[in-house]
Amino acid sequence: MDKKGDKMTKLSMNKFINMTVSDMNRRNVMEPNFDKYPTGVNENKISFTEYDDDQLMNCPICGFNCTHIKGVEVFARGEDAAEHVHTTVDMEEMSTKVENVTGSGRNPSGRRDGLILSGYCESGCKFDIEIAQHKGNTFFKSIKTGKIKDD
Repeated sequence: MDKKGDKMTKLSMNKFINMTVSDMNRRNVMEPNFDKYPTGVNENKISFTEYDDDQLMNCPICGFNCTHIKGVEVFARGEDAAEHVHTTVDMEEMSTKVENVTGSGRNPSGRRDGLILSGYCESGCKFDIEIAQHKGNTFFKSIKTGKIKDD
């Protein structure tokens, strides 16, 4: 709430980033990698279908509710740290890889921790769901990564 008690104004991600950059420039602090944050409108929305007391995740590409997660990437990074730990779990290959990475690498967050869930739906869409933190907010972004080929 502002001083008058009005509801806070919702900002687009671009306005939020521009405000943040101008504030950081005034205070002369490190600028995060804004290329890693969502811009514009993401056409691939994450949605859910109610099923008993649970929710089924729908495919962010086509909306079908039969989805499978096939991999997870975890990015552990102290705030604005130059390096982070990147852990990859490939459930199809049954393998795990842990490495130290300098810079942002695939981390969806330019400044903190992040996650990427890789998956597909039974109608053939392949997708990544990126989860990133920035200034107390958690952002979800889904990306179409291809199509499963028919056999």
